Amino acid sequence: MSFIESQGVHIYYERHGSGPAVVFCHGAGSNAATWWQQIPVFARQFTCITIDNRCFGRSAAGLEKFEPELFVEDLLRVMNHENIDRAALICQSMGGMTGLRFALRYPQRVSAFVSCDSPLAIDHPEMLANVERFLAGVEATELEDRTLSPQFVRSRPELAFLYAQINRFNPAVYGPSHGLGWGARLSTLSAPAYLLSLQKLQELERPTLFIVGSEDPVVTPAVVRDVASYVRASEVIQIDQAGHSPYFEQPAIFNSEVLKFLSRHLK
Repeated sequence: MSFIESQGVHIYYERHGSGPAVVFCHGAGSNAATWWQQIPVFARQFTCITIDNRCFGRSAAGLEKFEPELFVEDLLRVMNHENIDRAALICQSMGGMTGLRFALRYPQRVSAFVSCDSPLAIDHPEMLANVERFLAGVEATELEDRTLSPQFVRSRPELAFLYAQINRFNPAVYGPSHGLGWGARLSTLSAPAYLLSLQKLQELERPTLFIVGSEDPVVTPAVVRDVASYVRASEVIQIDQAGHSPYFEQPAIFNSEVLKFLSRHLK
């Protein structure tokens, strides 16, 4: 458990296990604790790095520090500090935006890329419309809570509660300001100036796995398959009975599929 200074923010991260490196990048309603069903499994074979993104969890920072381009720099600094030359990136939702940009900017540092239900901040009209429609219907502090599949909430209320509690350890969202300005900051992730073109995806040459929950209201399976068609070395796995976070709702299936993918590409 360590902190590394990056662009004026102390970034919290943890290292577990040994073997080829895998870095986990969380979504906008989570922090490093959200990977509790993955790390004990993956650490048997891999060096696992989890990071609290700036403004999330223990990486405390004011919202003025929430700059998407800095996320890539934060990831680079953690990897450099831990002497990790190459890593597979396992990224959910917002984390996929960071992972994609890192893989395009530093392809030699990435062995494989897993995008789980991520809008990726790309200029895909249907994806952007889905995101805009969803954001218009919920409060910023409800984003992750509202993306769980209804069946999961009914059948596993204790885990749905835990999912919400992990989100509430993000002070930028649930601190004294009660999320003031949080929705506006999240909207910057889809601002035109930050979006990548679909053609840019053709430059992603790392082995890529797209995972999508069958009931995700934000990043739908149809959109994910279309996005994957732009990435030459890519596969798509749909996980049934899961919403925006299949790693949390269906961890056994998620873990199995990702481990099979990594076994083919991390030697």
